Amino acid sequence: MEQLITPQATLIIQPACPTQVLETLSIDAGLGFFWHNRPDVQLAALKKIAALPGGNVTVARNDRAIVGYVTLGLPDPDVRWGRDHIPGLYELGGIEVSRTWRRRRVAEAILRATFAGDAYADAIVIATGYRWCWDFEESGVSVREYREGLHRLFQKFGFEFFDTDEPNIAWYPDNALVARVGARAAPELLARFKTLLFENSHAGFIAREFVSR
Repeated sequence: MEQLITPQATLIIQPACPTQVLETLSIDAGLGFFWHNRPDVQLAALKKIAALPGGNVTVARNDRAIVGYVTLGLPDPDVRWGRDHIPGLYELGGIEVSRTWRRRRVAEAILRATFAGDAYADAIVIATGYRWCWDFEESGVSVREYREGLHRLFQKFGFEFFDTDEPNIAWYPDNALVARVGARAAPELLARFKTLLFENSHAGFIAREFVSR
């Protein structure tokens, strides 16, 4: 664990937060965009992820409430990235910071703790960015500016863009796939990941139709 000192208060940044700790915490009122402001559902989801094989929840918290989090886990087998159950391939499923705690480098602190040391050095961690999951209205910037800000944040921790024809990503030009290839990731793992990127022979049409606008 580490501490993040902010003008509001000092937060605890706790990677791999166990379910026993999560059970003692509540959800800050400024969280919940993705969960439609259902703190009970959100907290239950975080506890479930933390208990899963390969699951990892990093939280920013005070003594009472979670004010930010990052979740990692194995990709869902119902989607392209998890269909083949590739060992060493993980997905960053969500990152959110309470509206009342933004612009305090909380997201940066959470990601730093998640990837500290050799964490995921042998792995590839992907993250899918969908504009309909972003709370960008509160930020006062456009979708494209919000996307660029997210990219700068993720880039600090080794993530880079990968082109793909996966329909949910290719459908809209501001959606994106980024991945962090660990320093010790095996060439075989990278090769298997790359085979997932393009499966549609009409991918060129998708790119022309949507990305060029």
